[in-house]
Amino acid sequence: MPPSVRVVTDSTAYLTDAPDVPVVPVQVISRGVAYDEGDFTGDLATATTSRPSPSRFLSCYEALAAEGATGIVSVHLSADLSGTVESARLAARDAPVPVGIVDSRTIGAGVGHAVLAAVQAAADGATLAEAAEAARRQAAATRTFFYVDTLDYLRRSGRIGTAASLFGSALMIKPLLHIADGRIALLEKVRTSGRALARLEDLAVEAAGEEPVEAVVQHLGAPERAHTLAAHLTKRLRLLAPDTAGPPQAGETAAGTAQPGEPPASPPHEGKTPRTPGGRASSDGTTQPRKAATSASSGQASDSAAATSKAGEVRDAAQAGEVLAGAAQSGEAAGTGQTREAVAGIGQVGEAAAGTGQPGEAAGGECRVVEVGAVIGAHVGPGVVAITLTLQTP
Repeated sequence: MPPSVRVVTDSTAYLTDAPDVPVVPVQVISRGVAYDEGDFTGDLATATTSRPSPSRFLSCYEALAAEGATGIVSVHLSADLSGTVESARLAARDAPVPVGIVDSRTIGAGVGHAVLAAVQAAADGATLAEAAEAARRQAAATRTFFYVDTLDYLRRSGRIGTAASLFGSALMIKPLLHIADGRIALLEKVRTSGRALARLEDLAVEAAGEEPVEAVVQHLGAPERAHTLAAHLTKRLRLLAPDTAGPPQAGETAAGTAQPGEPPASPPHEGKTPRTPGGRASSDGTTQPRKAATSASSGQASDSAAATSKAGEVRDAAQAGEVLAGAAQSGEAAGTGQTREAVAGIGQVGEAAAGTGQPGEAAGGECRVVEVGAVIGAHVGPGVVAITLTLQTP
């Protein structure tokens, strides 16, 4: 018997094997035509995004109520990155059962982890309020760091200024960003993609410390980078064992267990709509096909977020006010710390002799790899690589 409290999310959670969780797709717009995220297969350079309509959410809530739900937890990407949360709130006013809206303040795997926490709480008999709080607590325990090949997409979407973009192109800057208080913010900048990816790995290790974590590497059109990074993180982090963190989802691969682009097969759930690597189910039960094509070059030169004093300087987004979501940034650096220049080439980072008891091996966990979709791609472009860490919650 399904729990009386049900959970809903949007397509940016990129859940691939959660058949009991309806997914309301965020819209991707290209040349005046709107697509559900999973249906878009065009050039990301032509794409923008839009929130789902409140009517899509209301239809989903009504369907769950008809199935016997007495309450609904609706978990979504940060309200500072999309109006999706607001659409869900508007729909909740007319829903036939109470709906608790959760602004996860993050995107991607952070949303997915929050969704699964609410699902588990509901399965354990939690009330609507308790399941919603479980989602918020889990979302608050996530940290996301990411690398982009170019800032052009962020500039085009209004999240960075033209002057900063042109400056970055001239200096061949490779930006590292993170999610800070629900927004995309510039964290550091380095000179080469190899150093950027190495530094991305170090940032994740520093953030985790000695704590056990679950780690997911997300990417769009960069499987080799993602799998290499996941293998290194499996060695360097104390990763939660599968029975603690949950098994890898269909469409996800644990580092070292599958070739890039060849996720393990997952049998469909009887009577359910399966989510596969090539598609995610929408709220009406239809399966969304493959992700957007990544025709733009993933190796193109990156842009810097501003004319700053040095290309290697650390940026503290909270101090500098360099929040890239929602407005063009002044791009003036705050803080004087130098970027710790990691050795060039990610292949040299995090490797240790076999048999020495690596943290990941000792904890029994592995870092998983997930490919994201067109909504993230439309804002940051192909070639993005992100690390999401989720700490254990009480």
